[in-house]
Amino acid sequence: MIEKTAFFLIFASAVSNALGSIVMKHAYGGSGDMLSAGVIAAILRIALNPWIVAGFSLFGISFFFMAAALSRTELTLAYPMMSALVYILLTAAGFLVFHENITLMRAGGMALIVAGIVMLTA
Repeated sequence: MIEKTAFFLIFASAVSNALGSIVMKHAYGGSGDMLSAGVIAAILRIALNPWIVAGFSLFGISFFFMAAALSRTELTLAYPMMSALVYILLTAAGFLVFHENITLMRAGGMALIVAGIVMLTA
């Protein structure tokens, strides 16, 4: 069984990671191919966008929470749990915020992920 502090750290890592992805999607989600104007233009467009800076910051926060979690629990438990939580959070955000479809296959896949996490923590 995973201890409460380790679970909190993994959950905080997952939430900050998912928020980083949501912010990045918000920044450029519907604006077309970022590389259409070339690599240099894309790099400048990324570097000068405050939403991207916020997204990178959230990924950095996620890194620190995961590092703290790894000091308290096994890598083979922490990383899959964090990844699964991120996937579930992003699926929910995709549906609720970006109006993406959740197919029966995706729902089934999430059920399998949750079942796998339960098996990992047992």
